Amino acid sequence: MKKKGRILLIILGVLLLLAAGLLLLPAKNIEFHGTTVYAEDTIKELIFGSTKPRYYLARLQELMGNHKEIPFVARYDVTFPGNRSISVNLYEKSLAGYLRFQNYYLYFDWDGILVEIGTQRLEGVYEVKGLSVDHAVQGEKLPVSDGDSLRTILAVSQFLSNESVNLNGESVLLGSLCEGIRFRSDGVQLEFGELEVFLGNSDNIQEKLYAMEDIFPKLQGSRGVLYLDSYRSGDLNPSYVFKEK
Repeated sequence: MKKKGRILLIILGVLLLLAAGLLLLPAKNIEFHGTTVYAEDTIKELIFGSTKPRYYLARLQELMGNHKEIPFVARYDVTFPGNRSISVNLYEKSLAGYLRFQNYYLYFDWDGILVEIGTQRLEGVYEVKGLSVDHAVQGEKLPVSDGDSLRTILAVSQFLSNESVNLNGESVLLGSLCEGIRFRSDGVQLEFGELEVFLGNSDNIQEKLYAMEDIFPKLQGSRGVLYLDSYRSGDLNPSYVFKEK
């Protein structure tokens, strides 16, 4: 009986070693889809750690639903297409813009909810200037006292993210050109490098934005301010003012 017990222990030990070996077997290939915020090496480390991703360990973790919380990522799915390959699909949080608060960037979504507080500045997300907050709580609405300003931010951000202009025969998203949204005491102003667009208050904001979209290609390469604060599409001769700097 003792001999049989030793044999069983040896078999059990061998099986455990084989299981451990399988868990530590590295993945042959790993692909990431849907991330614009992180470099591949960074997101790989955030999900799988600093060592090379282990194929069967990753399968075990996925089976257990063991997912990491990653800044700017709403969720991610891990699949295993075969041949010890791993595929990761990431779904990033939808960001409308950010405010600076002390040494932090406050990123908010299309509902004005603060979704991320970070020290990393993301390319392609508009900075909103001229508005300040004295506190910030992730998951809650931005504590902006002027609700009209927040509604204007969201309307402008959504427009910039959806509309394009034709520049040199190429369709370019307005959002990729915009560097910031600034609130002044007399209204809101958009910054496109050397070209700025003053929209004024929130009255007829959509009309002003569509007018900007039409006029923008004509001012390509210009340095100055396009004033659309008094623009009304219903006027018999709607006009705009452009002042060079």
